[in-house]
Amino acid sequence: MDGTLVNETPLRVGVGGEPLLGSPVDIVVYRVNGKPCIPGSSLKGVLRSLAEALAKSRGINVHDPWEKDAVEKEEKEGNFCEICGIFGNTELASHIKIYDSMPKGPKDARTFYKYGIAIDRDFGSVRSGLGPFVEEFVEPGLEWSLRMDMLNIEVFPEPKAGDLRALLIRDLLNIMHTFGIQVGARKSVGAGLIRLKEARWKVYRLKNGKLELSSKGDLI
Repeated sequence: MDGTLVNETPLRVGVGGEPLLGSPVDIVVYRVNGKPCIPGSSLKGVLRSLAEALAKSRGINVHDPWEKDAVEKEEKEGNFCEICGIFGNTELASHIKIYDSMPKGPKDARTFYKYGIAIDRDFGSVRSGLGPFVEEFVEPGLEWSLRMDMLNIEVFPEPKAGDLRALLIRDLLNIMHTFGIQVGARKSVGAGLIRLKEARWKVYRLKNGKLELSSKGDLI
């Protein structure tokens, strides 16, 4: 599936570690080849958390992907939970690949700086040693590429009957389009809201040792 994301609020997917010597910014936007980037791992983590919440609402038992006893039990029984069946765990490879999202119009990828301070909750004053600091954000309204590969999960053209994994993925995509999801930092103040603007899907099936295009269409 290929599509377009739009960040509707300022976005900050930051770089860990110390800033470069002489940098005017304390926390800079993550970049690849000089361009802002939303890592696929960040998107995947957000979608997994949302999928876990949706699964719980459907009465599905959800466990941590690193919960050794639960994972080993599922592997022994050959019956992994729906969340692990989509995103994988320590014993099962992920059935969904989410690639890094890059600006569709790199020249339109403008950023701005925002000053901040940390407040001590006990004293209600500026917390010593944690500010003021400068953060870099990507301006709202930028279009980003989106690519997702779903392996052996029949999501399109319609979810396979009885496969909750396919239903959960369609729910995720519908939420991304209707409400959006938040990625990066400063979520509590509204930053990082991205929405799925449009998407197209293609289904390939293995036939005579070759992948052949079976069907295609527009999701949105």
